[in-house]
Amino acid sequence: MLDKPKARYHKSAVIPMATKKILLVDDDPNSRELLRLALGPYECRLFEAADGAEALSMAQRERPDLIILDHMMPKMTGYELFHKIREDSTLSATRFIMVTVKHFDSQFPERLRLEGCEFIAKPYDFYALYALIQKVLGPLDPRR
Repeated sequence: MLDKPKARYHKSAVIPMATKKILLVDDDPNSRELLRLALGPYECRLFEAADGAEALSMAQRERPDLIILDHMMPKMTGYELFHKIREDSTLSATRFIMVTVKHFDSQFPERLRLEGCEFIAKPYDFYALYALIQKVLGPLDPRR
């Protein structure tokens, strides 16, 4: 009798959301808290950083699938952080969503998207943020 062939999974197969890591970067603890509460019901691992330098170190250590970052931060802006992480070849698969109250011109969101960074303006609707996260990572599974 012949053995059944074993299933093979391609490296790009869908990864369960529980294994996905999301890094929240904002100098405002209340903003991080809101993001944490919004993502709390879903299966994912959350990490937080209060500034760009801390986020860069954490990204290199944790290798997040997604970084949700504020643009206006002290020490290093979200835009500068985005470019520093992009320079690191070991983090090339990391996806980004930039969050900001203010942008410099009407072209800023489109420029970000062309560079591979999604954009959402504060104050944002959590459903819009959730839809953007799904666009970037795929569906989020509810916690059990």
